[in-house]
Amino acid sequence: MNTLQRTMRSTTNDDLRSKPVAKLSGEELAARLNGTAISVIKDAWSKGDYITYFDEHLCPDERHMIHEFPDRKELVVIDKEGKSHFVKIL
Repeated sequence: MNTLQRTMRSTTNDDLRSKPVAKLSGEELAARLNGTAISVIKDAWSKGDYITYFDEHLCPDERHMIHEFPDRKELVVIDKEGKSHFVKIL
């Protein structure tokens, strides 16, 4: 019995899908994950959720985080119990 196996491999070395994640540069990894990140953000926003992240340019220290909604960004501070408290709209 003969079988035909088809694979979706790129013959170019520039295809980011052909490189192991550990061998990607920071820029290559960001490019590879960009589509997934956009999908996750849109999904969260469609459910009324927000995205939380640290931005060294906007957060005065590591206790502060950004909550990003579709229409605004908020600076929050995280207390010792892990609860966030509104500081201001950015």
